[in-house]
Amino acid sequence: MIKAAAFFALLSQSSPAAAFTSAPTTASRIRATSTIPSSLGASAAFSNEDLETTFFSIDIEASGSIPKASFADALADLGVAIDDSAADALFDKYDADRGGSIDLDEFKQLMSDPAMSGIKPQRDVKFAMDLFKKYDEDGSGSIDKGEFRAVANEIQADARRRSLISVAAAAIGATIVADYSQEYQWAQKNFRSLYIEPLAEETQNKAFPTALLSGDLDLAIAKTLGARGFTPANTIFAHSVCSDEVNNKDEQLVALMVNRWQEGFSLGGLAGLPFAGKSGFRAFLHHVPDEGKLLVCFAPHVGIDAAGKVGALQRDGQTKVSKACGAAVGAYGVISSKGAATSKPSGGNDDTDLFDPQLNTIVHLLEPRLGGIEKAVDPISFVTYQMYAIVRDLIDECVEGTPDVWDFANEVSIIGGIMINRYKGGDFFQPLSFETRVKDGSSRGKVIDLYDEAFGNKPDLVGVLGSEEAVANLYDRSKRAKL
Repeated sequence: MIKAAAFFALLSQSSPAAAFTSAPTTASRIRATSTIPSSLGASAAFSNEDLETTFFSIDIEASGSIPKASFADALADLGVAIDDSAADALFDKYDADRGGSIDLDEFKQLMSDPAMSGIKPQRDVKFAMDLFKKYDEDGSGSIDKGEFRAVANEIQADARRRSLISVAAAAIGATIVADYSQEYQWAQKNFRSLYIEPLAEETQNKAFPTALLSGDLDLAIAKTLGARGFTPANTIFAHSVCSDEVNNKDEQLVALMVNRWQEGFSLGGLAGLPFAGKSGFRAFLHHVPDEGKLLVCFAPHVGIDAAGKVGALQRDGQTKVSKACGAAVGAYGVISSKGAATSKPSGGNDDTDLFDPQLNTIVHLLEPRLGGIEKAVDPISFVTYQMYAIVRDLIDECVEGTPDVWDFANEVSIIGGIMINRYKGGDFFQPLSFETRVKDGSSRGKVIDLYDEAFGNKPDLVGVLGSEEAVANLYDRSKRAKL
C-alpha cells in the first residue's frame, strides 16, 4: 500500500516530462519566508484547508498524529530550524491531552505559535493531496497496487533517473512504508536496492566510505546550523562546485540547499575551484543581511559509472560514458603524460592556452599534490581528494584575505567535501570538513569544528589514499594553495 506521504515522494521522483511535474519535493513545498510578522504564527496566512493539507503532508504514517519522536524532523520539513530541546518544549506546550503526539487540532494551535512564523502555504501540496484522493478510489487512505497502476500509466517510462523509482514501484507493486520525515529522501533510500548499480555502489563504499545522500547532507547541515541560529532570513548561501550541469539537477545538493536557504551565490568554476576569486567573494559578502551569517559549501565532484570506474559517468540522454570531473581527470592526464613543468593542457599552442586559464590553473595547483599517488588504490580517487584540499585552501584564502568580512557578517560557516555523481541511485556527498567561524576580532575568527556534531567520525582514508602520510597531507592546512 502507498500512503499519502509516500505518494508525494513518487511525484517528486517522476520524469520532468510526466504528468506530475508540478508536484512538490519536500524542500520546495513549504518554504520559510519573512512576509508574516514575527508576532503572528503561520496560521495567520493559512486557511483551514491549508492547515489540514500541511498536516497531511507531514503525517508520514497517515496515523492522524505526529509522535514526539518525529516532531523535530516534521518541523524541519516545514522549514522551522530549532534545536531538539526547543522542539521538545514546543511539543509539550501543544500536546494538550498529553497523549504523546500532536493531532490535527493541536497542530492548528501549534501553527499560531510565534515559533512557526515565516511558514507560508504552498499550493502544490494541495495539488498533490487532491491527486492522491483522485486515485485513492476506495477512500482507504492508501493506494493499492491496482490504483497505483493507474498513476503509473500517466508517468513517462523513460530512462531518466528521476523516473526510475516510480517505474520500479509500478513494475513490482512494491509495498511502501514511509520511515523518514522527508518523502524524497525516504523514497531514494527505500527504492535504491531496486535499481542501483552494484559495482558502482561497491566502489563508492570503498573510495568514499561515509558518503551521504544529498538529502541527508542537506538535513544534517540545516539541523546543525539551525541550532546556531542560522535561518533563511539571516543567512546568505554560496556554493563553489564545478560548473558541470550534472551538479545542478533539481533533486541534488546545490538545488536542495538553494531551496532551503532561498538563494545561492555561485563562486565555482571548473573542478569546483572558486574562480570568482576574492572579488566574487567580496560581492557575495556585500549581499549578507545586516549582522547576518554566511554559509559556503564547496566540493570538487567525481563520477562513478556502472562498471565501478571512478572518474566516469553515464549522463542522462547519453549511452556513452564521459569523464567526471573532466577538468580534474584531464589535468591529471596532462601531468601524467607530459610532466607538469613542460605540459600545456590545450596542446602546446601558446595562443590557445589563453582560452584555458582555468585548466592551466588546475594543472599548476594539482601537480605538487600528487606525491604518493602510486600507493593509492585508485589514482582518480586520490586526485579527487587532492582537488578537495585545493578548493578548501582557496576558500580559506577568500575568507581570510577579505579583511572586512567581519564588518558584514558575525558568523561564517563552511562545509566541504566531494560530490559523487551517479547515473542511478542518487548523488552523494562525502563530507570532509564542517566548521564555523565566529567574529572575535581576528581576521580568521574563532573556529569551531562542527563535523562530529553533524556527521560523526571522519572517514578512514588510509586504504583509499595509500598511506598515513597521504592522509596527514590531505588535512594539513599549513601549506595553502593559492591562485
